[in-house]
Amino acid sequence: MGKVVGPERFRDIAVKYFQLRDSSLQAWQEHRAQVQSAPDTRSRIFNTARTVFAQHGQSATVREICRAANANVSAVNYHFGNKDRLQASVLEDFLYEIRGIYPLHGGVDDSAEPEERLFGFTLACISGMLISHGDEYWNLNRLLHDAFINRFEAFQNVAHENNMLLRGIVTPIVDTLTGHKCNEQQLDALLSGYFSQLFFYVMHIDDLLLAKEQKFFTDSDAYGIAQHITAFSIGGIKNYSELMDAEIDFPSLWCTACCESTRYPDGVQ
Repeated sequence: MGKVVGPERFRDIAVKYFQLRDSSLQAWQEHRAQVQSAPDTRSRIFNTARTVFAQHGQSATVREICRAANANVSAVNYHFGNKDRLQASVLEDFLYEIRGIYPLHGGVDDSAEPEERLFGFTLACISGMLISHGDEYWNLNRLLHDAFINRFEAFQNVAHENNMLLRGIVTPIVDTLTGHKCNEQQLDALLSGYFSQLFFYVMHIDDLLLAKEQKFFTDSDAYGIAQHITAFSIGGIKNYSELMDAEIDFPSLWCTACCESTRYPDGVQ
């Protein structure tokens, strides 16, 4: 590890990342306008389901979606299998859209210092989870959070792949920050501690917004949260091997059952 990384560098990363986001957001909006006009039955059902799920969450019905899409219920079964698979397909597509708007590298190159890479990744995750780009986007994101936290069965393969992707990105960063001094069990404990901070903000969105007397999070909010998580994590990670000698067996946060909370009645608040 080389140069010292301070707040000025984090701020520079955030400014450039949000500029990149603005360009990606415009491309996403143009893409949404194009796909919404697709005439085939599958696309018509899919695009309508996206809107209906955003409006009504878990309480949306297949008949409601088909009525709005001018399609038969049998067409949903033919193209998607059932309502849960249709919802999972909508959420998977939306997750990839978020990753296009907020790529997980956070605007930081792989050759950068590990502190910078951890901040970039944290900023990407927090921004993707908390920043809104319209009512439909916000409501679908809340439904996506619910699918991850409460283990929506039809979405579990996507959730598992996503969790492994996140772990694969963060593990080498944390390992480098420790000076490669930790064993696998210790690394798992550090990763659990880091990701639990991300889970906290997702699981307490309403409380945090109420406390701030805001309806949505701003770019500045996301930057501040990301900087806090990063600074707190780096301090703990770098000192872990010197301060920790007890045996610990953390539950795996890659299986989010240990983070389950009360499911929102309709998936959206």
